[in-house]
Amino acid sequence: MTPTLLLTDRLPWLWRLLGVNYGQMRAILAVKLQLDNRRPAVFNQGKKAGESTNTYWISLAIYAVFGLVFSMYLATAPPTALVLPAALFFGYILVICLMSLISDFSSVILDSSDNQILLFRPVDGRTVLMARVVHVASYLFTIALAVGVFGILTVGYRFGSGAGLLTLMLCLLMAVLAVFLTTLTYLLLMQVVSNERLREGINYMQIGMAIFFYGGYQLLPRLMGTERLRGSQVLVWQNWHYLVPPLWSAGSLDMVVNGLFDTRHWLLLTLALTTPFLGIYLMLTVLAPVFTRKLAGMDQAETADSALPRRPTRPGTLPVATLSNRLSNWFTSNALERAGFRFVWHLTGRDRKFKLRTYPGLGFGLAYAVVMSLNQKSSLGQSDGFYLFILYFGGIYLLTAAMQLAVSDDYKAAWIFESAPVERPGWLLSGGLKALIVKLMLPYYALLSAYVLYLKGPLVIPTILLALVNILAMVLIALLMGKRQLPFTVAQDTMRQNATARMFASMAIGGLIGFGHWGLTFLPNAEWLALAVMFLAVFQLVRAYQRTQWSQIEA
Repeated sequence: MTPTLLLTDRLPWLWRLLGVNYGQMRAILAVKLQLDNRRPAVFNQGKKAGESTNTYWISLAIYAVFGLVFSMYLATAPPTALVLPAALFFGYILVICLMSLISDFSSVILDSSDNQILLFRPVDGRTVLMARVVHVASYLFTIALAVGVFGILTVGYRFGSGAGLLTLMLCLLMAVLAVFLTTLTYLLLMQVVSNERLREGINYMQIGMAIFFYGGYQLLPRLMGTERLRGSQVLVWQNWHYLVPPLWSAGSLDMVVNGLFDTRHWLLLTLALTTPFLGIYLMLTVLAPVFTRKLAGMDQAETADSALPRRPTRPGTLPVATLSNRLSNWFTSNALERAGFRFVWHLTGRDRKFKLRTYPGLGFGLAYAVVMSLNQKSSLGQSDGFYLFILYFGGIYLLTAAMQLAVSDDYKAAWIFESAPVERPGWLLSGGLKALIVKLMLPYYALLSAYVLYLKGPLVIPTILLALVNILAMVLIALLMGKRQLPFTVAQDTMRQNATARMFASMAIGGLIGFGHWGLTFLPNAEWLALAVMFLAVFQLVRAYQRTQWSQIEA
């Protein structure tokens, strides 16, 4: 029996209060937890889907290491200026829980496969939704404890066991609040978007939320400054602070540590303790029926969309010259490479999970570049070579997208590549890579370049061009290392053993290339000469990538 079931078995009064059939909820929850145990963790590179694994604890240890960084502010801040460091700590827990929901468990919240079994049985929507909430909350509780363990121990050691237990409870409530905020956001979107466009709208909303939380969490600490975070300055309370959930928890901790039992702190404690439970109660009593109907509507919309016949083409008419067709004619050299270009171009626009894995990195890179350049107290942000750092962010983004290009939930359809008369798969690989470069990397790099031109002026044009060619060389070297994979042919749960090593090796190569580029900036006209040399190198690397044989493809 899992710890989640042990805990839920001891809360019968709570389920009666919420109007949930606990026997039914427990049966659904037990199945969900068992399926989770069979799903490989991120760091489980040797296991296959369906095998149990304990490597999930490795990812929790990494969460704890990152939480240790934010716990240091709690260890050094004086008790009278504890609010801002505590708000940063609780805010980090909330962001990690929200990002985990967006990137990993959003499919659990929106999973409608249960409806095929449960809707034909006497199970109400409230019980089904509560099983989902408890399932996701149990996952987030573990993450919240991993991120906050050092902070809980720090507060308990400095201010007593009572403060430590309060910090523990507030960390768990951050996870519950994350579930409510995410589900409420999905439900609000369901009210304004038609069933046919709902999944697409949710995908773009997830991307926007990821960019907002990534960028916002990079921006706010730097705007506050290190003096406030270290506790050398006391926060001046304003009315809008009551709308920020991490400040509710920080104010509650400040109340217990410093004995401040005034109206403001009682209000903050009330908000921190009651808002998550009120949100869950609202979800179960008001929103659960709407949620169930919308999920059923999503299934019907997808079924109807897949059943629609395609419009026939009139005999003797030419196909429409779409943008992808024009671009493929410009950037490819034969029919097979052109097919790879169009295949990747269209699927990267339709695959929601691919966009969710890659698009948030764009917003994070832009936010990080802008924040660092605006930070007057950052030595990196004010250095002359920082604009090179901004430009090479484009390489990191393209490399991430290229690594994710092989992953797909429909990987079993990869038989079409081997059954087709394709003698050299390298043309498919190069066509797909060119589609990624044209569709994703070049627009992103154009934004970064425009910002660099705004900061430094037109004198950095050779720097921008050389960085672009160097990024292409870095990505091609990374793709040429080890086994290669055709687009959308690898299962999401299958982790390749050489993926991490190849990523770190390519990052090291990119660092060496960037360092060499920085050295060339001190030599007159050296960048133009290096541009010609690297252009020839990229040309040869592309040719090598196009010569990929079937023996070099990882099945």
